[in-house]
Amino acid sequence: MLDNGIKVFLTVVEKKSFSKAAKALFLTQPAVSFQIQMLEEYYGTRLFDRVNRTINLTAAGELLLKYANEMSILQAQLEREMQELTGKIRGKLIIGASTTIGEWVLPIIVGSFKKKHSDVELSLEIHNTEDIEHRLLEGELDIGFVEGPVHGKEIVKEKFIDDELVLVIPPGHPLSKKEEVSVSDFVNYPFILREKGSGTRVVMEKALDLAGYPHEKLDVIMEIGSTSAILEAVQKGLGISLVSKFAGKARKKAGFIDTVNIKDLKFHREFTLIYHRKKFRTQAVEEFLKYLRSEEVRQLLAE
Repeated sequence: MLDNGIKVFLTVVEKKSFSKAAKALFLTQPAVSFQIQMLEEYYGTRLFDRVNRTINLTAAGELLLKYANEMSILQAQLEREMQELTGKIRGKLIIGASTTIGEWVLPIIVGSFKKKHSDVELSLEIHNTEDIEHRLLEGELDIGFVEGPVHGKEIVKEKFIDDELVLVIPPGHPLSKKEEVSVSDFVNYPFILREKGSGTRVVMEKALDLAGYPHEKLDVIMEIGSTSAILEAVQKGLGISLVSKFAGKARKKAGFIDTVNIKDLKFHREFTLIYHRKKFRTQAVEEFLKYLRSEEVRQLLAE
């Protein structure tokens, strides 16, 4: 394993901050400072110049950085080849996902992957698209899943799956008698919206506006910042809503809500897989990316 002091040193260089490095490594700032101090005492020279809250590498720091990067790459390559040799996938995998994907799509995929590779330390974090892009660029995430646009030049974007918003209604609602409805059939019923800025809400409003049904004319009775809470409100008969087909599927199977097809308008969007173009990917990350593209995952999502 890479020496702790070298790992801390590389993180401080990457983050350009002792406090940010501490946060990324889940350490206290004094612990980070202590590791750097120990390196400086070992080599007998300063590695950083600290001026006006900024830190810059000294000539000695630049030299250490050159070899530390090589050590890090060699360590990662060793781990990958060792895992290929033994067939045992280890390592950490930190995933970021926007709300709908993180709550309704990834848990079943992550759970299935974990059963196959129990030694992988896997973490799933829920953020909005902007936060995921930022954390990916900062090296805090290995991969991300988003429903909104990303703009970073260093980010690779890959279509993951298609999604569609479906109309969800309480059991016994007047619309449940129809196999499919038009927009004009449901726009006058009490409606529950996601909060402003939500990817789900953006897709819905844009589609309604383009189809000539201004979203401002919806009879909105409340705005809720969670799809789970919206489904609870619909189940209790407070109103109807549009949610991801993945979110509505489980509640419908349990008989808590009904879903109705919309015949004259499709609320379509794509979920996107993103990762940093230059960040070294461990065998655990590579194996998860391979799994995401497999037919097994497609079947899991189709069930």
